[in-house]
Amino acid sequence: MKGLEFKRFSLGAALACALVIPLQAQTSYSALNEAPHFFLQEDGGIIAKWVEDGELITQDFEPAQPIDLPEFAALLGEELDIPEPRIYPALWEMPEKMLVLSDVEGEYDSLLRFLKANDVVDDEGHWSFGKGHLVGVGDMVDRGDQVTETLLLFYRLSIEAEAAGGHLHFILGNHEVMFMGGDIRYARPKYKEAAALMGIPSRALLGADTVVGRWLRSCNSIERIGDLLFVHAGISTATAGDKLDIDAINTDIRSVIGMLRNEIRDVDKKILAWGSYGPLWYRGYFGVQVATYGPRQSVEDLDRILNGAGAKRVIVGHTHVDKPTGLYEDRVLAIDVTWTRPDDVRALLFEDGAMVLVDIKGERSSMELKAR
Repeated sequence: MKGLEFKRFSLGAALACALVIPLQAQTSYSALNEAPHFFLQEDGGIIAKWVEDGELITQDFEPAQPIDLPEFAALLGEELDIPEPRIYPALWEMPEKMLVLSDVEGEYDSLLRFLKANDVVDDEGHWSFGKGHLVGVGDMVDRGDQVTETLLLFYRLSIEAEAAGGHLHFILGNHEVMFMGGDIRYARPKYKEAAALMGIPSRALLGADTVVGRWLRSCNSIERIGDLLFVHAGISTATAGDKLDIDAINTDIRSVIGMLRNEIRDVDKKILAWGSYGPLWYRGYFGVQVATYGPRQSVEDLDRILNGAGAKRVIVGHTHVDKPTGLYEDRVLAIDVTWTRPDDVRALLFEDGAMVLVDIKGERSSMELKAR
């Protein structure tokens, strides 16, 4: 096994069989590096593609052949497991311990450091949280320049967690759905450049025929764990209707993932996935942007939605806060902090019936919640 830090694409003799495709006229890409993308083939094989110093490198794997890229072992493990896709339930019992974070936005190095400090992964980056649950409340993509690394880490940990009796909950955010739907305005230029080298549109980097893209399409947009509701942005009264139907919302959003926005003909599904009042975009809990992403929700409406879902609180990302913050007398817990300032990162740790804040050094601090 390689050391802790992810090595940036210095390939050794172990990959001598890989096909290297040099750049020709695209000299502006000469400094481009991009982690591996894994493309599923109809015969069951896999083609891995990555970029090193502006050169596209590919390696073919036959059906059932181990996916072994030694130079990326710190990121992928010794072999990359690719189980059959599975849609997980949206309702869970409360685990004995659970760590909740959001909006990493491609800051892989900070994420890995955080998970190590809080004993979610060991020194080699493998799951060490036992039967605990890790919850990511959306927007792991865009803005940062290690988006692929971030997604591959979550993907691998989802497999390792299940093997240990734990679970990783990856709640979709608007930026995951945007990228898969071809809206890459917030992505770093390197992803458009890497896709161009591979001869595909940018959204195909997370296409349904990729390992990570297929996995993302199995993830939910809303889940309830114990009496806590998890959604990236929030639940508006328009989304909830008479009673929040979590499974229906997950199914409807999943059905349009990967489609361009103007390709979606079902208006209700389009509003859920892309609408400003939808669960991936709504900001009605906050005093900002309510004219566009509101309206501001009343306590009565929030209680009706929570009660209908069997929840006491809702945990959201999407709207930035300086530190995890309770709103509506702690009915809403907002946790979208800035991962580009690692010392300011905080997440929620639920353990033995209590909740504390944890930071990137693994230190804990209290956050008193009003009884519900």
